[in-house]
Amino acid sequence: MKTPTKRATSFLAAVLVICVAGATAEAGQGSAFLNSAAAVSPDGRNELRLEVVENCMAYSVWRNGKTLVEPTRFSLAVEERGTLNGAGAKPDITARKVEGTLATPLYKKSSVDLAANETRVDFGDWAVVLHARNDGVAWRFETEFEGEITVSAESANIRFPKGAELCYTVAGGFMSGWEKPARIGLVESVPAGHPQIVMTPFTATVPGAGVVTVTESNLRDYPGLNFYRRDGEPDTLRSWQAGAPKEVESHRRKIKVTSREPYLAKTSGTRVFPWRVFVLGDTPSDLVASDVVYALAEPSRVADASWVKPGQVAWDWWNAFQITDVPGLTTGCNFETYKEYVNFAAANGIAYIIMDEGWAEKLDPEKMRDEVNVPGVIAYAKEKGVGVILWAAWAPLTDREKRIRVFDRYAAMGAKGFKIDFIERDDQVAEKFLEETAADAAGRRLVVLYHGIHKPTGLQRTYSNILNYEGVYGLEQGGSIGGRKEVIANDVNLVYTRMVAGFMDYTPGAMRNRAFDEPQFAPDHNPKACYGTRCHQLALFPMFEAPIQMLCDSPTQYRTEPECTAFLTKVPTVWDETRGVAGEIGRFASVARRKGGEWWFGAITNWEARELELATEFLGEGEWKVEAFEDAPDADKNAERYIRRLFKIKAGEPLKVRLAPGGGFAARLAPMPNKK
Repeated sequence: MKTPTKRATSFLAAVLVICVAGATAEAGQGSAFLNSAAAVSPDGRNELRLEVVENCMAYSVWRNGKTLVEPTRFSLAVEERGTLNGAGAKPDITARKVEGTLATPLYKKSSVDLAANETRVDFGDWAVVLHARNDGVAWRFETEFEGEITVSAESANIRFPKGAELCYTVAGGFMSGWEKPARIGLVESVPAGHPQIVMTPFTATVPGAGVVTVTESNLRDYPGLNFYRRDGEPDTLRSWQAGAPKEVESHRRKIKVTSREPYLAKTSGTRVFPWRVFVLGDTPSDLVASDVVYALAEPSRVADASWVKPGQVAWDWWNAFQITDVPGLTTGCNFETYKEYVNFAAANGIAYIIMDEGWAEKLDPEKMRDEVNVPGVIAYAKEKGVGVILWAAWAPLTDREKRIRVFDRYAAMGAKGFKIDFIERDDQVAEKFLEETAADAAGRRLVVLYHGIHKPTGLQRTYSNILNYEGVYGLEQGGSIGGRKEVIANDVNLVYTRMVAGFMDYTPGAMRNRAFDEPQFAPDHNPKACYGTRCHQLALFPMFEAPIQMLCDSPTQYRTEPECTAFLTKVPTVWDETRGVAGEIGRFASVARRKGGEWWFGAITNWEARELELATEFLGEGEWKVEAFEDAPDADKNAERYIRRLFKIKAGEPLKVRLAPGGGFAARLAPMPNKK
């Protein structure tokens, strides 16, 4: 082994402490370094290191020469092969350069740079692969064992430098919709012990070093990665994954696991395991443009995805069918009401409607309710140039024969896809369902939206007909009985945590808005409303990534606000370029996205008013025409008050933004013709 540099000395010492602690060997024994390896990003700023010693191996994450993840031991336990931890081994180490550009028409950018440096640490019939990009690093296990193997455990712990502050969400067990508001605090603030689960992604701010978002990519045929904290370990999170289901209780909506096997997965012995991903940046805004989760996923298995169409959706569930401006209409889950959703979509250039829960008898997608007339709605929508997506609970679709019958029937009828809900699991069985269902849907040219589910893990690259995931504390919570004020502050955190993993079905667009001091909603509150300003809602459209973006409010509410509706229905849902502009976790966020020659801009704040001057170097050069929606001076009292302003700005000139408490700013920027 080469003599360590000064930069690596503290790392080597820390690995010795971790790997030798608890060993029976005396000092000087069992501590010799056998091999070290690293992968460094093309720009030289990000580094992932691995050290193999006599009784373990450990990884660490660095940016600009500073530690973001302290040396932490890791391993994979395979019943047939023991614990894969590198103990005593002298692996072969090889390096390769990854190059190329990937076209991404259904993403937040038109293309993704795949450039990376990769190091393979080969132990014979298994290996650890280190991958370093300019936006992050990742490691994974690869195995080449014969036949089937049983993975009994994985240790993918994380030890942070002292003083690291987390922005994280906690669930109370493995049955979860991943819909919780974020908490902010030191690692030791995480509730200790089972069943408290720290869900991925979460983001750590390491003072003086930068930020790191922890998540995963290429999760296939394997349980999802979560964490917990053990008492007495103030700076460490331990990995925790759902065991394979043993016994379940099936219900109409969901399938509850009542007992689990003592192992994580039975799987092919020759395979790649999920990437353990660390998205890196100097500031939270650096995380917004990251592509590492998408780039590390398996390439597309949909040979021709030209039929997959992104777009906005007129939606019924959140607004409870409250169409009140159509004379003689008896609203509800019926044919005539859905025709009005179609009419609204067609009049505003909206690509889809979703027929949410209620069109099927007792949630059985093979039994349509006569008064809804699903074939009639689909036929009417087709005439108007609008697609129809059908909601379904996941339980009836877990039977593949039934799923194929359902997909065949509604594809032949002209439906464009399915929104599949209440999955609420991330064990091996659930992950197989996601992939197999996407494949079955793609074979019938159906798109899928996954709800009641965890964050995306890159499967949308492998199956490009997956157009959204939920797994977010969204406006569903903000519009519930009483209204939840914490939604507003959490919206800021989503930009730097959940959205780093990929798109999210937040369902923005409420047109009835409430200031902080307004009373809670009445129990029978209709039409629906939410806290925060009108401009906060408008800003979410260019800010939040969603190839299919659902408009939460009713056609009536949008027709009463034609100026706002004209703006938000023009916001694209896929982009050519995305960047974070400025922001601080827990306080405010701003995002700019480009489609063609136009830039769209959004900024939001928590419940604090603030004035910002935001850089516009992203505009390039020239003069730009701006259509902006700004909080009115009295928006802190009447949250529906806003000002639409038209003005010009030169590229590089600061964009001055005033945000009311719970406020926002949304703008469309178009280049002015060059004067000759």
